[in-house]
Amino acid sequence: MSGDGSWRSADYAERFKTHDHADFAQEFLRRSPDYAREYAKTEQRAAADPAKAQEEREGLARRWGLSFPLRSRKISDR
Repeated sequence: MSGDGSWRSADYAERFKTHDHADFAQEFLRRSPDYAREYAKTEQRAAADPAKAQEEREGLARRWGLSFPLRSRKISDR
């Protein structure tokens, strides 16, 4: 985003007005080296002990304040 103008400009606000909190949170996590490291370590532990994979991932989500209130569901067979 750097080099695209000031985040305080009207143009900048217009570009992001359709984004919600989840969009910004996802972008924060995507750019966070701390989260990337912890995610990689979590996935290593999950791969090493598949019986505890869900527990490991839930622990990561809890530590980073992530929640998924809606369950995903199948939209079509395609």
